Amino acid sequence: MESLITLLLCSFAFNPSPTWATTLQSSHFKELICNQCQQYCENTDLVTAGNTRVGKAGPRGLRGFPGPRGPIGEPGVIGPRGRNGPVGARGSEGVVNMTLIEQSMDRKIEEVHQMYAPRSCDGVKSDAALSRTDSGGVFKLFIPEVGVRNLFCDLTDDGGNWVVFQRRMYGNVNFYRGWGDYVKGFGDLQGDHWLGLEARHQITKDGNMEMKIKMIMKNGVYWVAKYSDFRIGPGSDKYRLHVSGDSGNATDEDDFSGNNFSQFSTKDADNDVASWTHCASDLEAGGWFRSCDSTNLNGNFNRTDSKGFWWGYYDLRFSEMKLRKRA
Repeated sequence: MESLITLLLCSFAFNPSPTWATTLQSSHFKELICNQCQQYCENTDLVTAGNTRVGKAGPRGLRGFPGPRGPIGEPGVIGPRGRNGPVGARGSEGVVNMTLIEQSMDRKIEEVHQMYAPRSCDGVKSDAALSRTDSGGVFKLFIPEVGVRNLFCDLTDDGGNWVVFQRRMYGNVNFYRGWGDYVKGFGDLQGDHWLGLEARHQITKDGNMEMKIKMIMKNGVYWVAKYSDFRIGPGSDKYRLHVSGDSGNATDEDDFSGNNFSQFSTKDADNDVASWTHCASDLEAGGWFRSCDSTNLNGNFNRTDSKGFWWGYYDLRFSEMKLRKRA
């Protein structure tokens, strides 16, 4: 209602009718119009009753605070793609890292071997041998937790399929070694060698394995000791020996089975039960020694005393230890 009255006053002030002309001369009414109609006062000098002139309105006041921000508008249309920049200068020729390439190729070859390599000697094919002898040859076999390894398979003796894990025939390989060598293995697979303890543990850990020891004296006498059960414990138990079921013409003088449940010892790892001495150091070899009076096929091959012998037989010119799955 008040806004309507103000609108009417301003309308009459700017467009007075003859009826309102006298009324507009009233000082009070002019002030009322000034208060209500800013536009009229800015453009008109009003004269009060006392002939005092009222000036125009003063300058505009300070701008108020901005209102709230409006909503974000719709995204604009993506413009056309600009021209390609100039081609940069060619960099210097790189160097081919042959080491990385060879390592990558080795890994690929290893993967292929793991897929297709046999798990034991009874799965090998003679034409896959890396090298051959009259009795067998060197083959690639896959051993769980170890990987692909080269092993010698005896394919002829007593039905074949034997994995040879120890052989002495030339005496040109030193067997007086530390723990690390015996765990990993050493020597020439076609000559004197020792298959590592870890590989042997992985092959025999599930049981159902038999082991055979073959020996030849310098006078030609032939000895055999065979065991129907052979297993090697894990490294955490020092590759403890589990052997039983002996047979053969060498078992009458056999003390190898007397080492059953013995841990493996080397010159730097004394795990025998002899508290008075260190058997591996005394016998100059690594092996399963209960109390230093057992077999020592890893001893000095050229000695004719207890440092290289099978029980009471010291004069050996050949020894071989091998294992296979029991039939």
